[in-house]
Amino acid sequence: MSVAKFVAANGREAMRQVREAMGPDAVVLSNRTVEGGVEIVAMRDADLGSVQATAQVYVPPAPVAEPTAIGDLRGELQSMRAMLERQLAGISPAQSAVPSAAAHGVAASDPLRESLFEWMVGAGFSGQLARTLLARLPLGYDRPAAMGWIRTELASKLPVLGDEDSLFAQGGVLALVGPTGVGKTTTTAKLAARFVLRHGADKLALLTTDSFRIGAHEQLRIYGDILGVPVHAVKDAADLRFALAAMKDKHLVIIDTVGMSQRDRSLSEQIAMLAGVPAPVQRVLLLNGASHGDTLNEVVHAYRHDAAPDGGGIDGCIISKLDEATHLGSVLDVVIRHRLPVFYASTGQRVPEHLELANSTALVERAFLTPRRGSVFADADAARRRSAGTDDEAPARGGADEVLRSLTDSADALSQCVAELNGAGLGLDLARSLWQQRSAGAPALRAMSQQVREAVCRDVTRQCEQYVLASAATLQVAVPGRRTPQPMQHTLWLADRDGMPLAATVTPTGRAGQPLGEAESDAASLRAAMSAARKVVNLIDAVPTAATLARWQQAGERWVASARKTARVVSAGAAWKLDALADTLTFHAVGEDTVREREAVRWLASAEVRVPDSPVRGKGTPEGGIDACLVVARLADRATGELLDTRYLLCDPALAQDAAQVARWALWTDAADARLRTLRHAIDHFAQDAESGHAAGAALAALQLGLAVLRLEHAPTAAAPAFLARLAGRTVRQGVPVPGTVLNEGMGRMLALLDVLEYYPGRGTAVPAEAMEVLQ
Repeated sequence: MSVAKFVAANGREAMRQVREAMGPDAVVLSNRTVEGGVEIVAMRDADLGSVQATAQVYVPPAPVAEPTAIGDLRGELQSMRAMLERQLAGISPAQSAVPSAAAHGVAASDPLRESLFEWMVGAGFSGQLARTLLARLPLGYDRPAAMGWIRTELASKLPVLGDEDSLFAQGGVLALVGPTGVGKTTTTAKLAARFVLRHGADKLALLTTDSFRIGAHEQLRIYGDILGVPVHAVKDAADLRFALAAMKDKHLVIIDTVGMSQRDRSLSEQIAMLAGVPAPVQRVLLLNGASHGDTLNEVVHAYRHDAAPDGGGIDGCIISKLDEATHLGSVLDVVIRHRLPVFYASTGQRVPEHLELANSTALVERAFLTPRRGSVFADADAARRRSAGTDDEAPARGGADEVLRSLTDSADALSQCVAELNGAGLGLDLARSLWQQRSAGAPALRAMSQQVREAVCRDVTRQCEQYVLASAATLQVAVPGRRTPQPMQHTLWLADRDGMPLAATVTPTGRAGQPLGEAESDAASLRAAMSAARKVVNLIDAVPTAATLARWQQAGERWVASARKTARVVSAGAAWKLDALADTLTFHAVGEDTVREREAVRWLASAEVRVPDSPVRGKGTPEGGIDACLVVARLADRATGELLDTRYLLCDPALAQDAAQVARWALWTDAADARLRTLRHAIDHFAQDAESGHAAGAALAALQLGLAVLRLEHAPTAAAPAFLARLAGRTVRQGVPVPGTVLNEGMGRMLALLDVLEYYPGRGTAVPAEAMEVLQ
């Protein structure tokens, strides 16, 4: 049997030696990085038959009931939590007589319902609503299932406006009412902007009855001028009737009313003024999401019943100041109790971005996700506990309760999150394996680097059609032992098919040095491995220098550079500015897109050009330069033909046949800076606690964890981003992508939780590997 070892400076040279010695059908047995280059062990294809004849048949091990093992772990955590809750509840004799959840109708012998009661009340929901729901809680639910059931029940009882078009389509008059300072004027402008975007400014008019607040009319008039919508002020019922009669040709009129306290005796006069106009008026009440529940309840009752005894005072509501709310459950509780439809939710001051169509599920989820720090305005039960002298016991109980509750809840949700991430193929399994080996020595580090290269080669082969894209930027990085930050080149490798991040490298610039986290191999070897599978295309901000271009041409690499419209090139023997040359080209439609809620068509044109070495002056045509292909991509409104965007790109002439691809790649580079900052944050975040002497392993693991986060950011899964944000203690807004820095923080906490569950001290031993496969 002929088995031989070949060592060369790189993989290409080693494979050349293999083919020369053993023929093109040789079988590669191993491939690893060694000092001085790459080592390949191979054998002749003819000798493979003898190996196959003596090989033993593999018999897979008997299957193991994995869900049962992990289920036993969750059961132990839940039982231990319930036992400690009962024991801690009886620490103090005085505490047993203190009214708590039991005093509100929730049995103290049922720790699950007691903890759920406190969870709901802590989010701002009333004890009455909490008791009502918990009385209907199905039997047999664990805490995560019960929490999910409660969220679903609350969302089903929260009436919302299902379709914005139905509100605008019926037209007529829409009046915003509510107490002072609740945000009626700003909300009026937001509604007007949303209407104008859909139906145009000529079908809308704005009125204000606020003649008391200084500058109220002027503020609304400024918004009206921006939108091209007329704004008028009225003083009394007669003025209002006259103004509405003059605006009967308008499809919708929005009225910004004067703010009035729910206890103001003039409130009934305002409602009567709105009821006295000939056209039907929809009255929409603004509720301050940051207000106390009792105040909100009084506001709704006053505007709906006291000011309008027939009960027809309010048609719906808008919840404002969600960004300021600490107990959002209070306003949701009031809305549910009064069966008041929620039209919109306001989350800030920006017009019109910070106005969202109400979504019952998102509002309920936000109520429970809103971070709440310790409050001096505690509820009555907490106050009575302090007055009973149980301050020493309370922290102990609360701390134990929160730790146990966190472990119990996380066991199920964490396994689902990790399974979802692994199923998405984001490379988390490799990243976590590297994370667990980050403190290993140099031999393990070499094996880790080999794992990374093999994974990258597999991903490049699987996800790239013809090319692999390289986007690089230089960032300043703090280096231990140096006074000033060191410039480091961060390179992100993307798939040409969809822009999915495939690999990342970090290398010092300006001098030779090892890239961060690649102890034995450098970025050049990883680049060579990828270029052996696919052509490399460098995405850059400017046309490359002659030296850089020569280096890329020698390696068989391509390039794409962004260019300004005023840049000059040579075409057909004449010098042109890019925008002028573009006007002479023939464009072809290559696809459709949506930009700022406008349907658009993408148009493409290309031409062979030469980029001169020196600036073009006068009418002369300079000699020399770089041959390139000009790609011009235009985005035009589908209905009107209005030009929305134009991009000018210069690329390697070899890419002339792939002009449409080049235009797509340019769009992906828009997010390159943000992606590289996320990668930098991941390196700093995950490698910050690295022990002395293990920085290289920690940096390699941090780099791969950052890459997994970038992939999740590029292709979000259904539930994992929200779960990671929750672990990071951040609030997630429905439909808004979770920032990469938040995903980094959540990923770090997820790794810590996995370590806790894997080495759960209550079991005395580590969790069996077959059980951990559910979490890995």
